[in-house]
Amino acid sequence: MIYHEHPLRILKYSLKNIWLLIFPLLRGVSVLSFNPKGIYAWIKGAWFDIAVIGIILVYGFIRWYFSQITLTDNAITHKNGFIFRIQRTIPFESVSSAATETLFFLIPFKAVGIRCDTRAGFFKSTDLKLLVTQKTADIIMNHIPDVKIEKAIKGIPEPTLTSVALFSVFFSSGFSGAVYIAAFFFKGGDIAKDIINFAMKRITMQAEQIYPKFLGEIPKAAVIAGVFFIAAWFLSFVLNLLVYAYFKISADNDCINVSFGLVKRRRHRIKTEHINYVDLRQNLIMKICRAVAVNISCAGFGYKSHLPVLLPISSEQNLDSRSEILGIKNAGIMKYRPKPTAFFSYTGIPLLCIILIAVLHHFSDYLYFPDFLPEITEEIFLFLAVMAYIPLVWLVMVKTAALFTSGITIYPDSIVLRCARGTRFHTVIAKRENVIMVQIKQNPVQKLFKKCTVVLWLCGESRSRYKVKGLKLSEGREILSELC
Repeated sequence: MIYHEHPLRILKYSLKNIWLLIFPLLRGVSVLSFNPKGIYAWIKGAWFDIAVIGIILVYGFIRWYFSQITLTDNAITHKNGFIFRIQRTIPFESVSSAATETLFFLIPFKAVGIRCDTRAGFFKSTDLKLLVTQKTADIIMNHIPDVKIEKAIKGIPEPTLTSVALFSVFFSSGFSGAVYIAAFFFKGGDIAKDIINFAMKRITMQAEQIYPKFLGEIPKAAVIAGVFFIAAWFLSFVLNLLVYAYFKISADNDCINVSFGLVKRRRHRIKTEHINYVDLRQNLIMKICRAVAVNISCAGFGYKSHLPVLLPISSEQNLDSRSEILGIKNAGIMKYRPKPTAFFSYTGIPLLCIILIAVLHHFSDYLYFPDFLPEITEEIFLFLAVMAYIPLVWLVMVKTAALFTSGITIYPDSIVLRCARGTRFHTVIAKRENVIMVQIKQNPVQKLFKKCTVVLWLCGESRSRYKVKGLKLSEGREILSELC
């Protein structure tokens, strides 16, 4: 049977020719006058404006009419275009994930977005995206495998409001960065005021009378800048709450259902055999508290508007045998692990930066600025040094934890890898057939001590590359022989 997209699509197709409105605009400007003669001239030529708007809407209607959806028992076909016809056919058995998206302001129009994705394509591009009526959406989704209630797995960790809120805190854009930059401006504003005040005194004795208001505004501007970064993070936090609110998950042996969102309600159906790998993400605080956020790599799940999260913040203790259907495996101690002698492989760069900053700060006492008071100069250098130490010390802590937790374990049917990227920890669990490439890398220092870095590439729409440093060369070769 043939279906059409929702009539609201006419407006979107019409918007592609919105540039044609420039002609009515130019005509309106040319006869712009509020006297009777000008108004009469505008009304007399109004047919031209109506004709242009009519052409735009007719074009949108034609595009909508020729956008046809055909359903069979085995596949969905979408045809669009009226001069050059494009046909896209997706077998239902090839669908890795399908989703419906309902925006709150489209509910009165009974309009629902449909997304279908397969393992084909790259760069997280959506294979099929439609806007249809609720009735048509139900018909399409009836062809997509769903969780069977009688076979649903009991005891899967249930996301709570607290877990969603914590997830929004830790994974909002630039959480630690916003706090760091805000602190920089809060303190930097006072220092800037002292510098400018001293400079004004040197320039003229009347500077305090001329610029008192200006000097008072310096700390205020710095505080405003700091508050801005905190507000930007808070906005990201609120948006994350709206995106992941009312998080629900259910699963059986073949399918996983995930739904979340308040302003835009998303309902995903994921085929478990098409999941490339599971990624348990943590930062240092979460690692200390033994909390994880469960993410997956699957075509169509997780794009620009949201992360591919399967479970928000959850305790590691809650991820027991009942979570294995989600691809989660308790690996325990890693079989191949970096030795403590690889300490500098992990922490070398931030430690060298800390030493360099300490040396520069020590010799800053020998710098002489005759135009500034010594106490102001000392305060500036101390402030800059402390602000540089903070992220570097944090990075040393993260890399030290990574040294003692990273590693690789290979099972007959799967592989578990633990590593750190930047300041985030990852525990990656994948089927062996989803490992598409293994690399062994050595730098000159590693060659000297017979160490290496093992890099694993996993299949997926985005770049999926994970590495463990500081392994013995013999262990790297053993991993290579087992996986290749």
